[in-house]
Amino acid sequence: MFAKLRVLLASGLLVCSSLALAEARVQIVHAAPFAESIEGSSVTVTANGGAVLEDFVFGDFTEYLTLPAGDYDLAVIPTGASDPAIEASVSLESGVDYTVMAVGDGVNQNLALWLLVDDAADPGDGNLNIRVVHAAPFAADLADTEVSIRTAAGDVVNGLVGVPYLVESGFFAIPAGNYDLKVASNDGQTNLIDPLAVDLPAGLDITVIAIGDGVNQPLGILALPVGQLETRAPVDNSVSGWWASGLGGNEGFIFQPIPAENRLVGTAYTWDLDGSGTPLWLTFDSCSSDVGAEACETPGAFDGTEAVAAVYAYSGGTVAGTEPAEGDTIGLVSFEFIDCNTAIAVVELDDGTSVSWDLERLTQTLPCTLD
Repeated sequence: MFAKLRVLLASGLLVCSSLALAEARVQIVHAAPFAESIEGSSVTVTANGGAVLEDFVFGDFTEYLTLPAGDYDLAVIPTGASDPAIEASVSLESGVDYTVMAVGDGVNQNLALWLLVDDAADPGDGNLNIRVVHAAPFAADLADTEVSIRTAAGDVVNGLVGVPYLVESGFFAIPAGNYDLKVASNDGQTNLIDPLAVDLPAGLDITVIAIGDGVNQPLGILALPVGQLETRAPVDNSVSGWWASGLGGNEGFIFQPIPAENRLVGTAYTWDLDGSGTPLWLTFDSCSSDVGAEACETPGAFDGTEAVAAVYAYSGGTVAGTEPAEGDTIGLVSFEFIDCNTAIAVVELDDGTSVSWDLERLTQTLPCTLD
C-alpha cells in the first residue's frame, strides 16, 4: 500500500544525524476526499518548507518515518498548485509515535491535518489492539456524521455509538480471531460501510479508519498497517417484498431483510410434496437456529445478495388457537439475488428432496440498489 509514495530523504528532514538522540516516529495518511478522481487528489507534503512526499493520493499512507523531536510546520499542496490547501504546526515529543492525517473534503468539512498519538499498550496474550477513527466527511452537520460500530449481527462494539466525524476511540484490546464488523447508523438500521470479514492475529496494533465522503470518493475502510479493506454492498431492504416462481404454479417467496443484523427472514408458499395439491406455507431464517432458540446460530449470514437459511414447517396449529403450533427444521434454502428483479432459490430438504426456483419480483415497495 505504499505505491505512489516517494519519501524524499534528500531533503534531510527525515534523516536523523548521529547527534539527534531525541526522536519521534510519524506515519502520514491521505484521508481527504477533496477530488472526484484519485489522480486529482494528488498532493505534495512538506515539512519546514522541504518536500517530504510527492504524488501522495487519497488512500495512501507511509510506514513510520523517524524524525528529530521538535516543532514542524507542515503543508499539503495539491499537485500543480503553488499555494498550500492545508497548513498546520505540530510538536513531536521524543519517544512518541504519531499518525498525521490529511482529512476533510473542503465542502462538507474543512480540509485539515489531524494529529493522533499512537499510544497502544501491551494487549496481553492472545489479544490485539484496535483503534477506530472516523475520518469520513459525508455530512456537513456533525450530528449527521454520527455512526455506530457493530458486528455483522448488529451488536455494538466497545460502546461505540454516536461517534461523529473527527473522533477516535483510542486503542482497546480484543481477542485475536475472525471479525466481521460494519459501520452503521446510530440505531443500527442503516449500514454505511460493510467490509468483508478479516482474520486479526494476536499482537497487532491496528487502526481502522472510516474514509470517503460518498460523493467524491466512496465510503470505505483504511486499516493501518494493512491497507484499504475490501467491502461489499451494505445490506439494505433491496430484496424486500413478494417474489414469484418464473415457472408458474403460484409458488414463491416473501422476503424481509433485517439490515441491522445482516439477516434474512421470510415465508415460502408452495404445494405439499405428496402431490395432493394442498397449499403449503414454510418459513425461513438465515440465523438457522432451532425452533424456539433465543440465540442466532449464524449471525450476519446475509450479505445483501446471498444467504443460506434454515427452512421450518409447522403443524398442529388452529385458527386463533391458544396452543402454539409445533415447528421443526426440515432443511435449508439458499438464495442468490441476481439483480432487482431476478433471483434463484434452491431448497434442500432433509429427506433428500431438492427443488430449484427461478424467481421474479412481484412487488417492490422500497428502493432497490442491486442493479
